[in-house]
Amino acid sequence: MNNECLFHGASSEVITPFTQKGEIDFELLRKEIDFLIKNGITGVFVNGLASEALMFSTEQRIEAVRTAVKASAGRIPVMGNLLYNSVDMAVECMRGYEEAGCDAVIITPPTIYKYTTEGLFEYFKKIAIRTELPVYLYNAPETGNKIPPEVIAKLFAEVPNMRGYKDSTQDIIHQQTVLRLIGKDRQFDLMSGSDAQIVSTYMMGGVGVFSLITCVFPKLIVDVCEASAAGDWEKARELQEKILRVRQAMKVGPFMAAYKYVATLVNAPLGKMKEPLSEVSESDKCKILEILKEQQMI
Repeated sequence: MNNECLFHGASSEVITPFTQKGEIDFELLRKEIDFLIKNGITGVFVNGLASEALMFSTEQRIEAVRTAVKASAGRIPVMGNLLYNSVDMAVECMRGYEEAGCDAVIITPPTIYKYTTEGLFEYFKKIAIRTELPVYLYNAPETGNKIPPEVIAKLFAEVPNMRGYKDSTQDIIHQQTVLRLIGKDRQFDLMSGSDAQIVSTYMMGGVGVFSLITCVFPKLIVDVCEASAAGDWEKARELQEKILRVRQAMKVGPFMAAYKYVATLVNAPLGKMKEPLSEVSESDKCKILEILKEQQMI
């Protein structure tokens, strides 16, 4: 593993806990960060799509990052996600992240509105050049704006503080193309953005994953990252197969609800879903339990 990598290995996408009233449960958020660190997680990514952050105000996003920074207390790096359609709003949020003490920012593509290739490039560049923090790109196709490899390569060529890339495309051809265009001489910390693609990302020269499964089963992801980094591909592939089944369980029911249900089973509570998002049903719970018991996770 490159010692210059800020984020590497089993990093976690933080799942935001909420109270019954739909407010961010900052006490549970602090406990979540501590739980992750104690279980070997090497960095955290705050305000991602899975965190329900699309329903946060800018002030709430900044406070979530501030809470994570204080909870981590310098033990691991904290990354704040910028999830906006407006450059000005993203920069305003970034200023709050800087003040809160985060170690890096990551920029998610704008949502819904279709951007041209040049428009996407300008969006990312105009945000990235406004900070001295390390900047990562997050390719999240579900936003409706998948970042083409050529845009990624151009950004890394023109913006010195571009540091890494969270790839959630689940597209190995895309990943290979990006690596070819970036070249070997430029710092480029490739992180899988999907638990389904950890081993293949390492095989391509990646350095880790931003994982959701870490929030409930951190050891599983730590183990596959360690096996991959050590080149123990037989063990890594075996663990990746297990992860795929666990991931299948975590996708049962409404968006992210399975994670919050399973968190109660492993004594690492993640609070409630934020309305109008729903909790898992009793029938969903049975399906989740069946898979997790089969995989000996509970």
